[in-house]
Amino acid sequence: MNLNAYLDRLPVVDIAATLALILSLLLARVVAGHAIRVRTDALPHLRRRWTANVRNFLVFLGLIGVIMIWAPQLRTFALSLTAVAVAVVIATKELILCFSGSFLRASSRSFSVGDWIEIGGVRGEVTDHNIFVTTLHEFEPGSFNPTGRTAVVPNSALLSQITRNDSLARKFAYHRFVLTVDPAIDVFAHRQDITALVERRYAALTEEAARVNELIERRAGVDLPDNLARVDFRTSDLGKYRIIITLFCPTRRADTLENDVTCEIMSFLHAVSQAKELEEPVDGDA
Repeated sequence: MNLNAYLDRLPVVDIAATLALILSLLLARVVAGHAIRVRTDALPHLRRRWTANVRNFLVFLGLIGVIMIWAPQLRTFALSLTAVAVAVVIATKELILCFSGSFLRASSRSFSVGDWIEIGGVRGEVTDHNIFVTTLHEFEPGSFNPTGRTAVVPNSALLSQITRNDSLARKFAYHRFVLTVDPAIDVFAHRQDITALVERRYAALTEEAARVNELIERRAGVDLPDNLARVDFRTSDLGKYRIIITLFCPTRRADTLENDVTCEIMSFLHAVSQAKELEEPVDGDA
């Protein structure tokens, strides 16, 4: 084939338009990235959120632009390769599901970069997301302490798994923990002392907890449980006694507060046990 005839058949205008579009989007990303980085007054998770949103918006514009530029060629190609297109759809089903999950996230605004979420049992802070995957800074089970690991979740999970957003708990959260005690100590007889001990430890946070509780209710438009410390007494399947404590407390202090309360309760019960042993008569005494 003559080289000139081959070059005449190339969509030179479309290629030039595509290159110009890509260069324009790259330039826009550089400018926007620089503008975000110089905003030192913004919190780190907000800057990450803006960066991800700008990048995803530019990618979306690029895809739309390329499709519009190459629409005539794509139409001709699709008509001639219908069977191949069906095979491609089947082969790329997971990618299509990921794209659908990303569209669901964007349309429902279920979470953004910086939010604390749980997807399919994986909990963490969203550090990045695109049209295919969501990246989480993983939390330890049952707490908001980072593990140091990164979890990459395909967006297809958003279509089949329940997504929970815990962003309201960034500062305060309902922290629940359980203490198991041997039946040799009658914790039910000392429930008032144990409750008073927990309330005394929690007293310094009561005012702040009430203010945050009211603020969350007003912003989210939901009714939250009472912010007061709650102590429940139950039994386990193995016949042990269980002390269930629920505190509305600062998220970052939850583990420390749990440790302090646990130590005080266990020390109190140990003292009760020691006093009981001293009161019991020794065999052989009159």
